[in-house]
Amino acid sequence: MKVLLRLLRYTRPHMGWAAVAVVGMAGVALATVFLMYLVVPLFDNMLGAGAAQQILGKTVAGQTSAAPKKAPNPVVRVLQHQFERARDLLSAHLPSDRWSLAVLVLLTVFVKNALTYFGHYAFYRTGLATVKDLRDQLVDALLRQSPAYFQKQPTAVLMSRVTNDVEQITAAISDRFGDLFQDSFTVVGLLVYAFSLNFRFALAALVVAPLLIAPIWHFSRKLRKRSHQSQQRLGEMNTVLDEVFKGHRVVQAFGMERFESARFREATRRHFKANLKARKVQALNAPVMEVLGVAGAMALIGYASHLISRGEMTVGLFTSFLFALYGMYNPIKRLNKLNLAMQMAIAAGERVFAVVDAPVLIADKPGARPFTGLREAIRFEGVSFAYEPEKPVLRDFNLVIPAGKVVALVGPSGAGKSTVAQLLPRFWDVDSGVITADGVDIREFTLASWRAAIGLVTQETVLFNTTIRANIAYGQERVDEERLRACARAAFAEEFILEFPEGYDTVVGEAGVKLSGGQRQRIAVARALYKDPPILILDEATSALDAEAEAVVQKALENLMRGRTTLVIAHRLATVRNADWIAVMDQGKVVEEGTHGELMARGGLYARLAELQGLSE
Repeated sequence: MKVLLRLLRYTRPHMGWAAVAVVGMAGVALATVFLMYLVVPLFDNMLGAGAAQQILGKTVAGQTSAAPKKAPNPVVRVLQHQFERARDLLSAHLPSDRWSLAVLVLLTVFVKNALTYFGHYAFYRTGLATVKDLRDQLVDALLRQSPAYFQKQPTAVLMSRVTNDVEQITAAISDRFGDLFQDSFTVVGLLVYAFSLNFRFALAALVVAPLLIAPIWHFSRKLRKRSHQSQQRLGEMNTVLDEVFKGHRVVQAFGMERFESARFREATRRHFKANLKARKVQALNAPVMEVLGVAGAMALIGYASHLISRGEMTVGLFTSFLFALYGMYNPIKRLNKLNLAMQMAIAAGERVFAVVDAPVLIADKPGARPFTGLREAIRFEGVSFAYEPEKPVLRDFNLVIPAGKVVALVGPSGAGKSTVAQLLPRFWDVDSGVITADGVDIREFTLASWRAAIGLVTQETVLFNTTIRANIAYGQERVDEERLRACARAAFAEEFILEFPEGYDTVVGEAGVKLSGGQRQRIAVARALYKDPPILILDEATSALDAEAEAVVQKALENLMRGRTTLVIAHRLATVRNADWIAVMDQGKVVEEGTHGELMARGGLYARLAELQGLSE
């Protein structure tokens, strides 16, 4: 119930349309009940005076030939009297001729269907707007999360939360929620009508209601559990699919098509079994409800025959009562289906809110201040860090990056170089030790201002499926065309950009698929130049390029590094030999540092790595 109430809170900004919808559905229910009530006088006029009254067990004077027994309870007796009084009052104001009644019926049908249109449209609009707000908040919550969260949650599972789970909520709130009000109002209205016909018999019908409510509650619990399992298996299936699509070249290169096909078939088998269990609950629901409904109806018929034999009810009155019960059948059936949809929506809502409510590990501390610039140095002091407990990546790591200088980090694979690049912009926070800027812990700065001061160019260039212009100016509200082109020229990118028919308006495709690796890197350099950050991180920026592309990108990087505080992570030592300072890492700590010449002269780890790469003095 908490999840449902929380979902409904998203309708608050759209209460105007929700009110229109509720009023419309209430009007539809009222018109439905009124049409049911018009059956008696319409039959009376069509069949001739007295015929309908005889059918319904009434005299022309309007009195029942078998008056219902008055209830002994005074409270119930008062309610019975009020229902009968309302019925008689309405009867007194109905037109008496058949043509007026026919026009009234047509007018009521027209009003009912007009209200149905406006009511359902208002509910669709409210529901879709509500779900849009929920989906937007869900993505906002994901964008605030640190890389640690995404490392633990497969991308396909998160995609399933944003798409499949939200669609299940849409199916309940937008597509079916209007039925809740319309059918609820209709059932209540027809109950009032039934009570006006025979109070005691209507009470007996309510006694039968628990026969239907109990299985609804039982099926609701089971369906919510099965829906959870089904969606979990769907997320696992999407994860396999995501890996296959992203790694299809590797799959084909290693001849693993059959293996991956079998892996996906196993995932679909698990999803099939979980989904089938949920559908089994849904399939069982309707037959059980119908059997119990018929059993309840038979019990009522037995009770009615008892009342008729005692002269407390006529056959005609019972027939009218059956009309009322029949009018409730479809609304109750739809309400039951709505309940099943709501249980699936609640299960989906629980999964969605688990993402929305997930704690943000990297956030501004209270009283954080904006970063205003670097004047002295960035320092890593006694930093230790582990992605997983008991598996440290950095151990008592120390490094100084003077303002305006280029400092390179080199070392064997797994030494922890890229982890340092992850800690500087606070994608992760240190476990112990501190990172400072001009002596101030970087956690004292607001995340937005600190990250705005950092430019990042990595080995895996991320480009978005939009124009080259938009990729270069990414994150900037206004585009200075002249400066953007200057940045592209400085990154040696304008030449190939202008070779495209649309130039800067060329859409690069998903992940920049229309560009070569070197072209993507030059766009990334141009993007960093356009951002113009005082601090720069280059993480293996040229390691995936061939010699020709690397030479061009290296020139672009030299333009980018000029005058900036730069941390360069490199595997190829030739790309950092001109750095102001080089720190050599091994097993999570700095083991030696100095200039290229000094490190070569020492004959340590750096010199051995240089020798392996064929790098001379």
